Amino acid sequence: MGLDIAQQTTIDAPRDRVWAYLADFGRHPEWSRPKDQLRIQPPTEVRAGATFSSIGKDMGRDSKNAVTITEVIPGERIVYVAKQDDGTEWRNAFELEHVGARTRVTKRETLVSARFPMSVLIAILTPLLKVEAAKMHASDLARIKARLEQPVAAEVA
Repeated sequence: MGLDIAQQTTIDAPRDRVWAYLADFGRHPEWSRPKDQLRIQPPTEVRAGATFSSIGKDMGRDSKNAVTITEVIPGERIVYVAKQDDGTEWRNAFELEHVGARTRVTKRETLVSARFPMSVLIAILTPLLKVEAAKMHASDLARIKARLEQPVAAEVA
């Protein structure tokens, strides 16, 4: 449908530490956009086919998601698809790469499908949505970076 957003940052932390943090879905509310008030019932294990649920604020209302992890390459890539209660589906991915002792993280979100009337609304608003989503992803990545660049003892607190 033409809506694919990707942002990246480089984090001063080893890839295994970044992976452990991002693969822990229970910690996603720590870095997700605060106004979304994300609440997650994390999966019992991180593997392709595992499912979990999340609820976040979207346009002032609770948006419920049924989430399925579709791909896991430990230390490199995790992909999950969130189906919202209105039928809209988004594919989300984190990709990690070594950059010396640092880790480059790419956060990607792609619209998979949307039903009417959301399909029409998204089509009309795609240019604006791309700009706003890029800002949101950059902000999420900045929070992830800040969290992971803290001393390890501070991260546990």
